[in-house]
Amino acid sequence: MARWARVVTEVMAPVVLVVVVTFVVAIHAAGSGRGLLLGVVAMFFAAGLPYAILQVGIRRGVLGDRHLTQRHQGPVMMTIGLVSIVVGLLALSLLDAPRALFALVWGICAAVAVCLAVTLRWKISIHTACAGGVVAALAVLVNPWLLVVAPLVVLVAWSRVVLGDHTTRQVVVGAAVGFGVAALVTLALS
Repeated sequence: MARWARVVTEVMAPVVLVVVVTFVVAIHAAGSGRGLLLGVVAMFFAAGLPYAILQVGIRRGVLGDRHLTQRHQGPVMMTIGLVSIVVGLLALSLLDAPRALFALVWGICAAVAVCLAVTLRWKISIHTACAGGVVAALAVLVNPWLLVVAPLVVLVAWSRVVLGDHTTRQVVVGAAVGFGVAALVTLALS
């Protein structure tokens, strides 16, 4: 069971989900050519650059692992992520990105900020927050029928609990925060 939980955790890791949702929304909003370009820009700032910095931190021994299982390491990476996302929003503005892509990236920014605030006091599952946020963003920005992928959030939650990285409460709160923040922000800005 732990082997399958590890596979789910890796395949549905936040960096993977952010890359996927960014490209889906960008291409849906701007078409395949321009959407792909804008997706690369948004993905770079929302996931690529923070992930590269994370990898450098791991190689230098400053960070323990790519899932930041030690709670005290999360706030530093989330702050770096927020700065990167804000720079990405400026770049998207200069490129006149479609409103839906802005809504997505603002939703990511807001969810990271809320998760950062929670993480300063308590351990929340970023995996389930991201999965919940992706479901909400896809439903709001692409098609409401995409709520059918919501069971994937439960699968991610299961994997995190089985691996012992989170409690049931931590994954439930993560999913609720991710879904709620993404739904509110994307609805308000789209």
